[in-house]
Amino acid sequence: MRKVGLLLLLTVLLAVPAMGQNEYPKAEVFGGFSYARSQQENWPGWTASGAVNFHKNAGIVGEFAANYKSFPASYFVTGAPGEVKLRSYHYLFGPRFSFRSERATVFAHALFGGTRFGLSYEGFGIGPNFLSMAYGGGVDVNVGKHAAIRVAQVDLVMDRWTSFSVGGVQIPAAGWQRSFVYSAGVVFKVGGK
Repeated sequence: MRKVGLLLLLTVLLAVPAMGQNEYPKAEVFGGFSYARSQQENWPGWTASGAVNFHKNAGIVGEFAANYKSFPASYFVTGAPGEVKLRSYHYLFGPRFSFRSERATVFAHALFGGTRFGLSYEGFGIGPNFLSMAYGGGVDVNVGKHAAIRVAQVDLVMDRWTSFSVGGVQIPAAGWQRSFVYSAGVVFKVGGK
């Protein structure tokens, strides 16, 4: 009888950590800063995302990001006064695959969507839309059951620049624009299974 009780106790003690390994958040919300590197220029900005997890290792994510850059107009046209402001807004969606441990989560994703690009100078502006995709992943370090620090998310973002019109002038297609984007910030985890 004593051996049965000891065996039962041992079974329960081994089952408790295993139960914790099957738990995962139903949703994750991320917010932080980002730096995009495109055409030898750094574009600071922000990134926010929301993920819904339907399995410990799989979910769907929606990501929104904005990056900004300003140049003196003389950078583009010699002697021109003023400042040219560039901005890029990404909206991307797709699957995310996560590998979770007690201390950290490592993830990879493939995201698809679009980019709204803006250029303004002295009251004049354009804002064409482009097809976009991003491939990458990152590492979240847990700081509690409901929070983590995203120490790194690195993505290769590709935008398909199609032709568009500015004031009746047709701007030709420029092909694919590639950017590397680094993001970091805070992750909030909701629910658990």
